[in-house]
Amino acid sequence: MKALWLTSSFPRHPSDSASVFLRHLALALQREGVEIHVLMPDHPDIAPDDAPIRRHPFRYAFPRPRQRLAYGSGILPNLRRNPGLYRQIPGFLAAMTWKARRLCRQLRPDLVHAHWIVPQGSIAVLLGSRFDVPTLVTAHGGDAFALQKGPLPALKRWTLNRADAWTSNTAATAAAAGVSRPAIIIPMGVDFDHFSGGDPTDLIPLKDGQPLILFVGRLVEKKGVGDLLDAFARLVPALACRLWIIGDGEQRPALEAQARRLGLGDKVRFWGRRPHHELPAFYAAADLFAAPSVTDRRGDTEGQGVVFLEAMASATAVIATRTGGIEEVIEDGRHGLLVEPGDPDALAAAMTRLLRDENLRHRLARQGQRQARGYAWPVIGRRFAELYRQLAE
Repeated sequence: MKALWLTSSFPRHPSDSASVFLRHLALALQREGVEIHVLMPDHPDIAPDDAPIRRHPFRYAFPRPRQRLAYGSGILPNLRRNPGLYRQIPGFLAAMTWKARRLCRQLRPDLVHAHWIVPQGSIAVLLGSRFDVPTLVTAHGGDAFALQKGPLPALKRWTLNRADAWTSNTAATAAAAGVSRPAIIIPMGVDFDHFSGGDPTDLIPLKDGQPLILFVGRLVEKKGVGDLLDAFARLVPALACRLWIIGDGEQRPALEAQARRLGLGDKVRFWGRRPHHELPAFYAAADLFAAPSVTDRRGDTEGQGVVFLEAMASATAVIATRTGGIEEVIEDGRHGLLVEPGDPDALAAAMTRLLRDENLRHRLARQGQRQARGYAWPVIGRRFAELYRQLAE
């Protein structure tokens, strides 16, 4: 069976963290006998080969280094930071559509699977009608919660109503899409074996024997890292601990300035973006993982939160917020602790509780790891493969 994917982000090389969950899903589907072809935006950092996944980059601006719409913090944050990139959108849409039509003629896929509703889903629906091929659209979160202005809500509804099927990572994401047609709920997964086997040996000395709080993710508004810094500042006078922040994004300069204003000094370390294969060691070194997601000014929030599954698979206790689809992954008091978003005091109290109660921390870590095992990629890959076969038949 052959499937053509339409994406606006896909790992550019084996250690790239950009939408790395899509690479894992593609590999899981290939193990189920599905040949995956990925249409993705071009970028200077794309490595020449990523076998066995067959990638098809499309050029949308010239010269090549000018292509800055995709990757980095993501398309929407990139546009907010550099409004001049709006000029690249017509070329992006035209190039994706042209290359997708060409691939449909060449590959004759059994199915077209679009990741994110707009624009990939809309293009997939048009291709399905033109080439008489089944279409599947997957909403990952930001595409459902955000893009709520102008004609975009109507375009999302049009797309999801005309696809042969659509999936969502959580029921919360499905509800945010604003369409009456029910979604098939299939979450994104986690490389359980990879994260459960992390070796923190090289990182332990950097902790200086102090408890470590870890954050991993893009440094954008919806991740709530500003609240995390405020909460951590409340801990420092009473508890000797450290905070490591892994990731990059448009808010990094402001967050580093905030840490300096709060007088956190060497208690906080910004590691920047790290290769994906290094992350298990960081999770294994951490005493707890905290990611206080919020709903940003544009309505975007966490659709699922794959980083929580990574931390849980690593047997690291997690603290999250009651926002988006997180409550469908983490049950408060069983798999981790949940607090209200935008409340640094509640977040500081939860972190203090876990750092002081070792038994609770270990119990949540064990139960969280059992929860994460149910999201292992072989499990998720089989569910998508079965849906592919149903649509193709």
